[in-house]
Amino acid sequence: RGRSRSPPPPYRELFRVHPQADRDHFYAALASPEFDGVRPHADRLAAEVREMEALISQLADLPQQLIHGDLHYDNVLVRDGRVSGLLDFEFCALDWRVMELAVCLSKYAGEPNAADLFEQFVGGYAQHAQLSAEEVAAVPSLVNLRILSNVVYFVARARAGEDGLQSLITRAETYGNRVLWVKANADKIVAMIERHLRG
Repeated sequence: RGRSRSPPPPYRELFRVHPQADRDHFYAALASPEFDGVRPHADRLAAEVREMEALISQLADLPQQLIHGDLHYDNVLVRDGRVSGLLDFEFCALDWRVMELAVCLSKYAGEPNAADLFEQFVGGYAQHAQLSAEEVAAVPSLVNLRILSNVVYFVARARAGEDGLQSLITRAETYGNRVLWVKANADKIVAMIERHLRG
């Protein structure tokens, strides 16, 4: 019998991704001298989070459902070529339905063969799921929401003493590049999802 925990917040509540997440602290941390070695990347991530904050309110009416919230290849067990189990339910929450797809795709963004990986994943996803036109149009932004929530999460973990800022400093360039790749390929991502859903 432990304390009851409140359910995890949806991804759109960006500064609730961790109990120690705080908007002002986040921006101050990224502007601090600790990030000077990766200053262009830290500044880009701060600008992207600000842009995401403004965008989130425009997506408020998307359909919601219970999602796993962290479903990517590190959290899927495979045996004999078939999925045998899923791990890590700490982000399971009532959230935008399409966020599940965005989380899955976020792990592939920026990989050398990201477009092929997106294509393969969406091809399988479309066999069992349907999305509205509004959801499909939101996918690139929601992939970036997932990436940027990781940035906020690592700053909050450092604030809580669970980790150091070095965890984000070493990932700042990678996260920034993922966001830029998604933005540069947003139209292609949407068209590819539409094509698979039409099937």
